[in-house]
Amino acid sequence: MIKICHIVNHITGRADGVYTHLKMIFRCTDKNKFQHYLIFQGGEKVEKELSEMGVKVFVCKSLKKKVSLKAFIDIYKFIRENDIDIIHSHLIKPYAIAGLVNIFLRRKFIFNYHGLFIYNNVYYDIIEKFIYGLFHYLINLFKVADVVLVPSKRSKELLISETKLFPEPVVYYNGYYFPETENGINSELYKYIEKLKSEKIIIASVGRLDLDKRIDRAINILKQVRHKNTHLLVFGDGELENDLRKLVKNLNLAEHVDLLGYVAGFNNYYKLFDVVLFTSDWEGMPLTMWEAMANKVPVLAPDVGGFKEILEENNCGIIYKPGNVNDAAEKLISLLEDHLLRIKLGNNGMTAIREKYNEENFIKQIENVYSEGK
Repeated sequence: MIKICHIVNHITGRADGVYTHLKMIFRCTDKNKFQHYLIFQGGEKVEKELSEMGVKVFVCKSLKKKVSLKAFIDIYKFIRENDIDIIHSHLIKPYAIAGLVNIFLRRKFIFNYHGLFIYNNVYYDIIEKFIYGLFHYLINLFKVADVVLVPSKRSKELLISETKLFPEPVVYYNGYYFPETENGINSELYKYIEKLKSEKIIIASVGRLDLDKRIDRAINILKQVRHKNTHLLVFGDGELENDLRKLVKNLNLAEHVDLLGYVAGFNNYYKLFDVVLFTSDWEGMPLTMWEAMANKVPVLAPDVGGFKEILEENNCGIIYKPGNVNDAAEKLISLLEDHLLRIKLGNNGMTAIREKYNEENFIKQIENVYSEGK
């Protein structure tokens, strides 16, 4: 039995791509061969779900702090006492702490890049970038990192352009896990959207209402489109919710935009959407894209992260210039005015998921990474 300890922070179980990625690994890897552990900052919802999956969870509350010696000590003790074989770190802080720990423990070490690293990270100030940059240098000076996983070819290019210290990154495509279903559908909300769909074309924007997702851009794109029979549904919550509500009001779009907050059982609603719109400034490879494809919904996305290599290669979506509201609006109009094109793109997406980007191919690659050298 190979013991793998995942280390992550900032997962909540609510519209969380990294957490969905982890659940796919936990559910689909061979339970007779791999035992998964998770160290994270704590949260009742996540702890309950993972316990039901057979994942052994260690809550490390000190991961909430920017820099914590206690987190280093706690993680060191946990890995040593549980005789962990592989450390699989996700996001920057867990990478830095676990990497320093592994200088002493020397276990197989995997860093999973999810779209942002250190020096181009808008969430870090200059001091934090210096500290994490120093940790990164030490980790690679002692040759601690064995494998670096990246969710797209574009992510590989971006990471290599930022740092040459890592071993060559390995590209994987997360894809979509068909057997997973989500319960808890809100019947009242479903009926509301169903009624909207009978009258309008439904555009969905899904993600945290935070800086990087730029949902304000989605609202401005809708303003440019000016189709009376078009409606934007925004799914997700976050610190920018009040600002976005003010923007909707100021643009006189209250009749054309709904900010619905976090919605449980989100997969149940895809069949009601005509287009899924992304407006992010950066991405790794958002799981919402795979979900849209699996549900035959065409995607309109900026040329960031891995969108282009998937959507254009499989002809299941349209790419626009990053940050360009006019370009996005023009291409959205072309989708709105061509029902047959939407059907074609949607069908192509579902076919690509079934034939290439499925859990079997993803898990096979992950299990190979875990098994190499074991």
